[in-house]
Amino acid sequence: MIVTIDTKKCRCKETKLCASVCPYGFIWDLDENNYPRVKQALENYCIACGHCESICPTDAIKVGTLATPPFRYDKKIKIPAEHVELLLKTRRSVRTFKNTPLPRVELEDLLDIVRWIPTASNKQQVKWMVIDSKEKVQQISQLTIDFIKQSNMAKEIVEYYELGDDIILRNAPHLIIALGEKEYFWGSAEAGIALTYLELYAHAKGLGTCWAGFFTRAATLYQPLIEYLDLPHNHSVCGAIMLGHPVFKLHSIPFRKELDVIWR
Repeated sequence: MIVTIDTKKCRCKETKLCASVCPYGFIWDLDENNYPRVKQALENYCIACGHCESICPTDAIKVGTLATPPFRYDKKIKIPAEHVELLLKTRRSVRTFKNTPLPRVELEDLLDIVRWIPTASNKQQVKWMVIDSKEKVQQISQLTIDFIKQSNMAKEIVEYYELGDDIILRNAPHLIIALGEKEYFWGSAEAGIALTYLELYAHAKGLGTCWAGFFTRAATLYQPLIEYLDLPHNHSVCGAIMLGHPVFKLHSIPFRKELDVIWR
């Protein structure tokens, strides 16, 4: 069974809180003692999302396919909405980085947050590639420029690059690349969500990020760059961000266009 219930701890019985939050609640029924259970014939519908674990007030449920058991957090701790608003509004694209690489342990801590992004059917299929050598980042930037030259576009960017101004990857010490399976429909969407989680967490830690648009386009079209990256089989680049310590501190929040909403 994917889901196991310790009936000695379970206090819900007929209320079936676990079934009420299950994405496929129809897979649940009651056993002979009125304890909730997953129907064996339908257990393949379980996506191991952990909702049943999370809502159980007595820690009676375990989802066997999860790598680690859930941790209980202090529900009395509330994150003020105005703090979240400030985090979201003050996130800025950083294009000037200090020449100071992040230690591997800090990069691992940043990436760990993306394990909690929402994914279709809880597939959790985003893979990551971390370029943590500035020399390799510069090589990738050069290959991206080669692609731009070959495509005969953005000549001004090429000219600035050849004068020593790296508009491609901004001399960032690190490049974080999100990969998705080529045939997976939701790959690009989930990569975008994951990169957004990552850049917001980085911002909260005082780090700077910027989406690497030129690189992402080149990495899907330019064979020399694709070969240099040596991607896992059947995977492609879905997005990437530059990462490092920002040189400058910002002091205000710039204007944004008015919200454009269609109400029905």
